[in-house]
Amino acid sequence: MCRSGDSETLAREAKLAIHQCGHGLLHLRVNRVTLTLTPEEFARLAMVVGEAYMRLGTRESVQPYEAH
Repeated sequence: MCRSGDSETLAREAKLAIHQCGHGLLHLRVNRVTLTLTPEEFARLAMVVGEAYMRLGTRESVQPYEAH
């Protein structure tokens, strides 16, 4: 993470966290791995993850009906 001293925690849950440092970068921590992203990169990642989540949810909601 940036060492500027200013850091805001935007979200935190168990082994997941998102911090924004004083330089404006976003630090996405998953377990012991941290991705440092610009706000634009973070927005693109959020959109891609959201799309995958929606597709996964749609697929899972259809599976029980395919068995019949």
